[in-house]
Amino acid sequence: MLKDNSDQDGRGADVIDGAHCDIIDIRDHTEVNSLPQTLRHSLKGGSSGDDEPTFPSLLLWDRQGLRLFEKVTYCEEYYLTRSEIEVLEANSGKIAERIAPNSMVVEMGSGNLRKIKILLQALDNLGPSFDYYALDLSEPELWRSLDQVTPGTFKHVECHGLLGTFDDGQRWLQRAENVHRPKCVVSLGSTIGSFSRNNAANFLCDLGRSLNCKASGLEAGHAEASSLLVGLDGCTDAQRVFLAYNDPDGLNTAFILNALDHANVVLGYIAFDRSAWTVRGEWNNAKGSHDQYLVPQKDVEFEGAILKASSKIAIVSSMKYDFKQKNQLWEGAKCMEIGRWSNQDGSYGK
Repeated sequence: MLKDNSDQDGRGADVIDGAHCDIIDIRDHTEVNSLPQTLRHSLKGGSSGDDEPTFPSLLLWDRQGLRLFEKVTYCEEYYLTRSEIEVLEANSGKIAERIAPNSMVVEMGSGNLRKIKILLQALDNLGPSFDYYALDLSEPELWRSLDQVTPGTFKHVECHGLLGTFDDGQRWLQRAENVHRPKCVVSLGSTIGSFSRNNAANFLCDLGRSLNCKASGLEAGHAEASSLLVGLDGCTDAQRVFLAYNDPDGLNTAFILNALDHANVVLGYIAFDRSAWTVRGEWNNAKGSHDQYLVPQKDVEFEGAILKASSKIAIVSSMKYDFKQKNQLWEGAKCMEIGRWSNQDGSYGK
């Protein structure tokens, strides 16, 4: 059932009521409808037509893509999730203490909640009330995830879903009814690593403004009221990183290939035969990233453009951050670090 709930709870968006948690639809539908144009634009070489073709990474995150990626996170080779759970299990109490009472805790790209539940339990143990908002792109996957935190799971944490993109979430945080509440925006899973370094800094800077922080970042007087909790992968062991994104069971490959199926849905016709494509992953030492590509095995005609056989068409990168690069990220984002927690070997932290 849909209802306009803006007058009742100040959220200013459609609230989808179910048997358990609520999901607030905050989507800008003009943005959703722009994906076909973005896909065409990126595959045809951008505005000039001279850029290398790419696939928008947003194609990875349909319902099937989210489920496939969840399987990836359980792979033995995919160390990122285990490392993050290690950090949270060891430090969730300390992290929770840095989050202001009565905060809105907003997770950007929530996934299946198995990591954030560790932090939510720590918040629940503190006593004051909190509102947790899980933001993701797929309504069915949000329902499935929120089934893990139905009312009664926590005494002091109320859970909600936000249906939309990162941009939708950022706009929602800036709404008048949300601006003056204390907030903690959470980005786990090294999500920030999928941005280029400049774009990552800009994204975090924009989030800082959304949190009603000062222009110079999370400064005194605002650090306790609103904050960012960001997971960063600092592993630069080329072999370990490569195996994380190129598992022997082919789960990563299936996840990346699903972007072609999603592209067909977005375009409304079968433009890509996934059996004619392969996936290639490479460690890029110069960039400090693992880059993933879709590779056509024969020339593919796409609406007048030719995607050459064996050409590498980028879809997503995973940037790694050493100590120096982390500090450069905070500086570029105009944020001040107020706490840092790492796993035992220091390769993954928040």
